[in-house]
Amino acid sequence: MLTAVILAAGEAKRMGQLKQLLDWEAENTILGKTIDNLLTAEIVDEQLKVVVGAEKEKIKKYLLEKYRSELKKGILKIVENDDYQKGMMSSIKKALTQLPADNQYLLFTLADKPFIGPEIYSEFYQKCLELEAEIFLPEYRGQKGHPVIIKNKFRKIILKLEGQAGLRNLFEIVPEKIYRYPSGYQEITVDLDFKELYQKYRDNNFKLK
Repeated sequence: MLTAVILAAGEAKRMGQLKQLLDWEAENTILGKTIDNLLTAEIVDEQLKVVVGAEKEKIKKYLLEKYRSELKKGILKIVENDDYQKGMMSSIKKALTQLPADNQYLLFTLADKPFIGPEIYSEFYQKCLELEAEIFLPEYRGQKGHPVIIKNKFRKIILKLEGQAGLRNLFEIVPEKIYRYPSGYQEITVDLDFKELYQKYRDNNFKLK
């Protein structure tokens, strides 16, 4: 049983504005595309949690309008993190509360990952299950990417961790539990952190190349 988490609470300081709601393709946003791709992958059989923090009311309004049906059905859940300035780990901990009793796996990705398509999410999760990986960490040419998939058994450890580095705090403690999956998808490493990069893809009709 899989619960997915999209970390969308950051201030996007390097972008200089709220990047989660920047346009992406026709009538969509960066965050919306990321959510749509995960839902389309049809691997989330528990819940898709979206953690919001910075400018949360603006993002919540957007989500309530676009995903009214999914929110009503409980497929999608908005998680508020008022401690978002403490770093990504604070958002991860918020997402780990109130999990289904039979949860087995947790998938984490970032709000600014619109290039990761449904087929990638599906492939990675199936590989994770086949390999019985405890921590599934995809890479592209040696560079770590997303999504990261972990077994629920690490939940209690994560809730006790301190620091701002997100799941890297966990990786440092249990490196022997990590399965590094080599993939051919450059998409998994692309972050939209800077205006110049966003504009580049926008000018290229939101294509990677």
